[in-house]
Amino acid sequence: MGGNDMTTRLRVFFVFAGIVLGLAPIRAYAADAEPLRIAYTSIGISYGPLWLTKELGIFKKYDIDAEILYIAGGPLSTQALIAGDVSIAFASAVALISANLSGADLAILGATIDTLPFQLYATPSIKDPAQLRGTKLGVSRLGTTSDFVARYLLKKWGLQPDKEVTIFQAGSVPQIFAVLKGGSIQSGVLSTGPDTLRAEADGYTRLADVATSGLVYPLGPFAARQALLKNRPDLISRFIKAYIEGIYRFRTDKAAALATLEKYMKQKATPASEKIYEVYAAKYFKNVPEATPAGLQTILEEISATRPLPPGITPQRFIEPRFVREITSAGFVDNLYKNR
Repeated sequence: MGGNDMTTRLRVFFVFAGIVLGLAPIRAYAADAEPLRIAYTSIGISYGPLWLTKELGIFKKYDIDAEILYIAGGPLSTQALIAGDVSIAFASAVALISANLSGADLAILGATIDTLPFQLYATPSIKDPAQLRGTKLGVSRLGTTSDFVARYLLKKWGLQPDKEVTIFQAGSVPQIFAVLKGGSIQSGVLSTGPDTLRAEADGYTRLADVATSGLVYPLGPFAARQALLKNRPDLISRFIKAYIEGIYRFRTDKAAALATLEKYMKQKATPASEKIYEVYAAKYFKNVPEATPAGLQTILEEISATRPLPPGITPQRFIEPRFVREITSAGFVDNLYKNR
């Protein structure tokens, strides 16, 4: 064997060895990452921090191999959590609390938003809520958050839902504005976002912005089964740390947030979508995603309007706040934001 051949083979060996050694930490890291299936319920900006946590590899930073699944609607997401098909579910507070009341071992761990980013728009001819009497008001579906918003506002204005104002199911939140423009309804509950911008640009009347009404409401809280909290508290802590860091990155890294929203919502970023992002980042998302008793009290009052609650029920029954509180008290959140 010639000297040149030996040199070439040695070079190949060392290059190969270097590749193997270089990949070793990656393989170990991937092997240590723990699978975690997480459900979310709608294609909306409120789930931007969750998507970003996945996209930027923040879950992997905390040794979690996260699979995030779109399961439309709070009830279906809650059912998947109860069945064990997912370990964490971002679902509607009504669905989670109702399941708990029916015997499911679910606990709400936190909530990213403590208000309802919804607005009610009406045709340009309607200037006052009293003019809604005898008209149709559009929601996505009966029993959804948009339906709750409609009934909450009507009662606040002294109008009787279903009697003085007909509640009309439009099929989805984006479809509400289309039906409003088509004339089948005279008002509709719209998510703060592209539809509200279009409604404003087209001259429709904004009768209410629920976020400024003082209503405390946990939007899309995340929950897990009590059994998982008991058996894998370390996994829950790592998940919450990752998610809190994802919220931080979403609020402070505009370019990454907009790119993530564009990917998941399948809409190109525009000046209008940037404006909506800035509203959510500054106004709606909380640094500390803690579920508050005041917010869950709102849900209990909503549920009690249609079914009797057992005596002595309080919001504390449904919340497990210790994970978020322990992480916060250790200075984790302050350290993220200290250089802002």
